[in-house]
Amino acid sequence: MSEETFDYNDLNEEEWAKIRHQRLTPKEVAKRIAKILKPNRPDYHYLKKVFQHTRELLEITPEKARKRLPELLTDMELIAFYETVWKARNTNHLVMIKLLIYTGIRNAELTNVQIKDVDLTNCTVRIEQGKGKKDRYVLFPMSFRGELAQYFEKQKLNGAKFLFESNRLGAFSTRRIRQIIKEYSDQSGIEKRVYPHLFRHQIITYLTRKGIISPKLQLLSGHSEEKSLAIYRDLALADVAEEYESAMEKFPVK
Repeated sequence: MSEETFDYNDLNEEEWAKIRHQRLTPKEVAKRIAKILKPNRPDYHYLKKVFQHTRELLEITPEKARKRLPELLTDMELIAFYETVWKARNTNHLVMIKLLIYTGIRNAELTNVQIKDVDLTNCTVRIEQGKGKKDRYVLFPMSFRGELAQYFEKQKLNGAKFLFESNRLGAFSTRRIRQIIKEYSDQSGIEKRVYPHLFRHQIITYLTRKGIISPKLQLLSGHSEEKSLAIYRDLALADVAEEYESAMEKFPVK
């Protein structure tokens, strides 16, 4: 059945009446119509026309896609996860995961961090060509500086280009980082799904609850809206650093 042979009368009045008088969601209406028309083997364009007509006839407004909120870890779950990582005594993994948790950088951004991007004096990491093709700086707490400095110097002595490199002398892949986090999550017994981007949601939510306002969070996270860029350009990283440091003093992972 093609678009040219489309006929609204393919659905008889009895079928329309059933659909009209039942309290169905738009998705349920679409399923019902598709089932009725299935014997005619309709193609995509035909079904699209039928669904458009159905929305007009029944005065249905298409549902907007809903963003699914991530299921964050509780403080106890986050501590349990961290303790599992700490007990493994793998410095590479420990520093990597703490940097993810503290900064909220994306998985792909983490894999691209180079030795030259780390500023131990100012407790910042430069994220080069992140999402949106704009460089930015993220903060890490001063309490993490000593641990990161030891790892940093070790990597420099080994001639590493990237901050985190596998045994094959290349940057970790995003897939491998997801695997590492899943392995520790399974070992810790956490039932929730734990993945790199969850830590981004975790820290942004935490800092929001601590009162850091949206424009300052945008500076750290790399989120942007065109209409708000004028506000964000006027902010300096130094304006955020003090509030970030104060908020991180009570963060559950030390």
